[in-house]
Amino acid sequence: MATLPEPGARATTPGPTATRRPPRLTKRVRRWVGRRLVRLATIVLPRLYLAYMWLVRVTSREDDHLLQEQIYGALARHDRVIGALWHDEVFSVAYNYRLYRPHTLASVSDFGEVISEMLRLCHFVVFRGGSGSKSRRRDVLGDLIDHMQTTPRVIYGLTVDGSQGPAYRIKPGCVLIARACRAPLVVVRTRYRRGLTLDTWDRTQIPLPFNRRITLASGPYWIPPDADEAACEAFRRHVENELLELTARVAVELEGDPGPYWGFPSGWTPRWKPGQVGTPYGPHDLDPEDPPAWANRKT
Repeated sequence: MATLPEPGARATTPGPTATRRPPRLTKRVRRWVGRRLVRLATIVLPRLYLAYMWLVRVTSREDDHLLQEQIYGALARHDRVIGALWHDEVFSVAYNYRLYRPHTLASVSDFGEVISEMLRLCHFVVFRGGSGSKSRRRDVLGDLIDHMQTTPRVIYGLTVDGSQGPAYRIKPGCVLIARACRAPLVVVRTRYRRGLTLDTWDRTQIPLPFNRRITLASGPYWIPPDADEAACEAFRRHVENELLELTARVAVELEGDPGPYWGFPSGWTPRWKPGQVGTPYGPHDLDPEDPPAWANRKT
């Protein structure tokens, strides 16, 4: 119960309570424990991931179409290539594309250290960059461009709908890298018939053992180094549609699902039809007599 002041007593305003800082020893102990936990996670988690994905691979049927030919063909001719894929593959991407020895960027955070070790075990060439600041996007984009321009035989695998979505919408970053580095771009889709779908913005899939996996690729696609903003946006929409085509085709081949598909643009319909022969990947909604400079060029 509050005590009333005595008559005549001066009212006093309580001053701000001083913030009590933990002793230096406590801070040091927390830092020491944190570093040990990160080191333990860096040792254990990547190896658990590798063992699990190995189990998935040896118990599953794998159908890979054209990917090696298109990736290695573009790399042999141009010394660099960008692979564009959706973020919902993020769990399996490191293991599935390990044989290509892709180059990638990992953040300088503690979690980035764990991811870096996992990627190295999967034969990725990892360089560190980015930050937690508001300039992260600019910093990361600049790091990726600089690395490709100064390093021979670079293969990038980029989750082109970003780290926060929206799902199945390509961000402009891959277009800017392709333009700045004069790099061909190949769109790639890998999917498993059976998997756990996480409750995330992109419905990330964790594949299960005793499965079937399909990988499809399309491209390469080119954008001129002097393309203006309008041409970059047209190229972005074109490549996005090509990746949606691959996504729909894989869904049909794996599950017989003709759509409509979750996350796709409203009213979107594929050009490819079940039972169609060949690889019907080319420019969409274009005048065949006057294709733009960025239209799908085979090399």
